[in-house]
Amino acid sequence: MQPPHFHELYPHSRAYLELQPLRIPAGWRIGWNTLDVGMAADRGGIGGSSVFSATNEGRRFYIDVEFSPEFDPEGAFYLTVTYQPWPRSDRGRRRNDVPFALDAEAQKVHEFETRSYAALIAALEHWIARCTVWEREGN
Repeated sequence: MQPPHFHELYPHSRAYLELQPLRIPAGWRIGWNTLDVGMAADRGGIGGSSVFSATNEGRRFYIDVEFSPEFDPEGAFYLTVTYQPWPRSDRGRRRNDVPFALDAEAQKVHEFETRSYAALIAALEHWIARCTVWEREGN
């Protein structure tokens, strides 16, 4: 009998089963997600500072969640929503040929701090939904 392959084990792994369920509409690219349901009870085990990041290139938003200080039960979650304005041509029109990247023009549009995991998840889903439809600048 052959040992099971990774793809057969993963759906039953702790890393998968304890992931925080999130409502994320189409258009988002998740850079990383280490949010798990156990964070509500054990903040002392949270390391890596940034625990979630998502980008919506079509709407030009980047959402990041950090935990600071790392591995501190008294630490807090920090949610930051950043908007990157469209690059413009000499005539002032959007340039779609430039890859999305945060630069000096990036604007923080929202910051939120909480020690409550439930409040973090509610705020994160709210801002993902809002940024999915929010158009900050025209053509």
